[in-house]
Amino acid sequence: EDAAVILRIKDGDVNAFSLLVEKYHRRLLSFIYRLIGDRDTAEDIGQEVFLNVYKTLHTFDETRGTPFAAWLFIVARNRCISELRSRQGKETVAIEDAGVLIAREKPADQVLMEQERLETIARSLEQLSEPYKSSILASVQGLPLAAIAKREGVSIGTVKSRPFRGREMLKVFVKAYLGGTTYEGI
Repeated sequence: EDAAVILRIKDGDVNAFSLLVEKYHRRLLSFIYRLIGDRDTAEDIGQEVFLNVYKTLHTFDETRGTPFAAWLFIVARNRCISELRSRQGKETVAIEDAGVLIAREKPADQVLMEQERLETIARSLEQLSEPYKSSILASVQGLPLAAIAKREGVSIGTVKSRPFRGREMLKVFVKAYLGGTTYEGI
């Protein structure tokens, strides 16, 4: 169906592009929002992506077997990565965005799966009680054990054991979010 619409557009029917926009607009904005995390920016990027796709549609070869949707979402993913890279020097990149930066060369579906894993870990971390939560965050930030011990008023031995215990509790929360599936990446 998309191939027929693309042929119409290539033949000069500029109104036919609105059919593709209507079909993919909601899914594309949802995809972009999940990667970027900001609705206004997602809207802007969505418009840029559709404009870019319209301008370069003549290069799309519908006979090669690549679905238009795959091409559209790859264009969107690349634009989102550019946005996240531009933010890197200006502000702190949130944990939700880190998966996209790490997965620069991965297909869109793999990026989404990684994004979901990171969101699950972040939600699980929110449920983790203190002092385990702060111990895990401090160790992830690379703070020296002595500094953590001093800040929390505990021994270095306690500081060493808390992240381990916290990760074990975190695995339970993640498993619950994943519907019983164990995730060993913690």
